[in-house]
Amino acid sequence: ASVTAIEVDPRAAALIGELAAGEDGRLRLIEADATRLDLAGLTGTPRQVVANLPYNVGTPLLVGWLRQAALWERLTLMFQLEVAERICAAPDTDAYGRLAVLAQWVCTTDIVLRVPPGAFVPPPKVWSAVVRLTPREKQPDPVLFGAMERLTAAAFGQRRKMLRGALAGLGGEALLERAGIDPRRRAETLSVAEFERLAGCLVS
Repeated sequence: ASVTAIEVDPRAAALIGELAAGEDGRLRLIEADATRLDLAGLTGTPRQVVANLPYNVGTPLLVGWLRQAALWERLTLMFQLEVAERICAAPDTDAYGRLAVLAQWVCTTDIVLRVPPGAFVPPPKVWSAVVRLTPREKQPDPVLFGAMERLTAAAFGQRRKMLRGALAGLGGEALLERAGIDPRRRAETLSVAEFERLAGCLVS
């Protein structure tokens, strides 16, 4: 096995470089911004992603990796605790939203560790958590994933509205009726399977 480390902070990169020098090629350092890299093109298979993600880019990085979920064996990622809870949230809870639907649609998700602020130097003001995401065997094609992104953005962008209003720009009541979903419901009450059914109707 080998590790490809991606680090944009030159101070951390210097420390990783020292470690890499003694690992006979098993540890490779790439000094770069992970948001600008195609991770799948950097390593062979099977691939796992293990990362302590900066709070400000954690969500966009995750969504990008979810689009390519079939390429990963597993993702083990550290987020701010609030974000981790949103990823793993169940329907009909305050934390349930777009991120939960996208993540749970293509992966199983679990919070495996909660990390207190004192574990870091300097300590942040909030707790963190490690989330394990294991891609499901069956993955959507890019067209269907794109439809799900548009659908969840619209549905949760106006989560206090009934779905017939929130999804007006995507077909509204007609779309919901085709999927067999009551147009008076709100986004947070729908299961991931119901969102998948809606996305399928959106592209059919």
